[in-house]
Amino acid sequence: MYPKLVALDTDWTLFWGWLNVNEWGKGPGAYSPTEDNIEKRNYWEIQDRTNHSRACGMYADVPKIIQDILKNGAKLAIVSRNTSKAMCDRALWHWTVQDQHGNDKRLIELVNFDEVYDADKTTHFRKIKGWTNFDYSDMILFDDEAINNTVEMMLGVTFHVSRDQKGLTWQNYREGLDIWQRTKAIHSPWHGTTLNSYPKRKLIGFSGMDMGTIRQLEAGGRRTDRKEAARLGFAIYVADDPRVAIWFNKWIKRFFPGVETAVCAIYARDGDIWTRMNKIWVPDSRNDLKQNRASDFALGWSEEDRNRQVRRWDVKKPYVLFCRHPNMGDDFPIANPQRFTELVIYPQVQENLILAVRMSASELRSATNVHYEGKIREWRITVPQETRNEFASYGENIR
Repeated sequence: MYPKLVALDTDWTLFWGWLNVNEWGKGPGAYSPTEDNIEKRNYWEIQDRTNHSRACGMYADVPKIIQDILKNGAKLAIVSRNTSKAMCDRALWHWTVQDQHGNDKRLIELVNFDEVYDADKTTHFRKIKGWTNFDYSDMILFDDEAINNTVEMMLGVTFHVSRDQKGLTWQNYREGLDIWQRTKAIHSPWHGTTLNSYPKRKLIGFSGMDMGTIRQLEAGGRRTDRKEAARLGFAIYVADDPRVAIWFNKWIKRFFPGVETAVCAIYARDGDIWTRMNKIWVPDSRNDLKQNRASDFALGWSEEDRNRQVRRWDVKKPYVLFCRHPNMGDDFPIANPQRFTELVIYPQVQENLILAVRMSASELRSATNVHYEGKIREWRITVPQETRNEFASYGENIR
């Protein structure tokens, strides 16, 4: 199984260095247009003919990766926010790689979609979808900027970041494909909101949500709201205790006057898939797992840093996350010093596996606690020792 489209960023993903139209071609004897000042230094590197200290170089694993993409029959897209498409195109013209048949080709000749312009990358992918009619779930983006993970949260394009200006390596490429394949593996077909359409469904909790989010989920989609603060990432937040869901439903109305809300029962469409998918219970004390909204740059990296830490606990994307938190206030239904538990379900899981069903007042009155602490073994939730230590520090007998 392989994506239908693989998209690669340019600077610091395909190659090291920065193709900046305001810096290249400024030396003596410069040509116009600026891209005419790019010349080949050797197989791997290009340079500014007017200033040889200015250069870029294709990363070592890129030729092998390009050939593998083509051998798997996927379309190749270049998706970049670089402000000089002409310079990027010229650089890709200078670099040669082998196609799926072993023939030398200029890299630019192998590109099916050349999307280089300064816009949020959701714009690039919406255009590509319009041309190909591919589902976003059949696309993957490799990029060095975490800010571009909006394509996963908003659209469903698998996103995989290259860190520390190391570029796209073979290992990084394979890791991204593994995430894409695991995401495909949790897919349960959408058959509308009728419970009986899902004979293997499993109730996994309750959530008080705004109607905008509910309608997105009721259409088989994902929550795309990026305005509301979310401590453990953009997600839907689910409680095992229906009283907690009711409290948060009221909380939304209190802080966002005029917003319509409802409490929904949250199901996995297929209980078998739910049981085997990746889950982790994290300690509340780890602030590095929480969103940093100081800037869009910081926000993007806080999402990726959480994924990296979860991976260090041997849990890979896509995953859902459990966490216990202190009492939220005087009228909160869980008395101090007890903590409550929430389940965090990220957009890739929402769209592939989740069913939200609005609950009536009578259904809420009769709803019973799912008790996440009793599901650790049954649902195969990974609980790091750090989390177990936190349980013990609060006197919580959770095993």
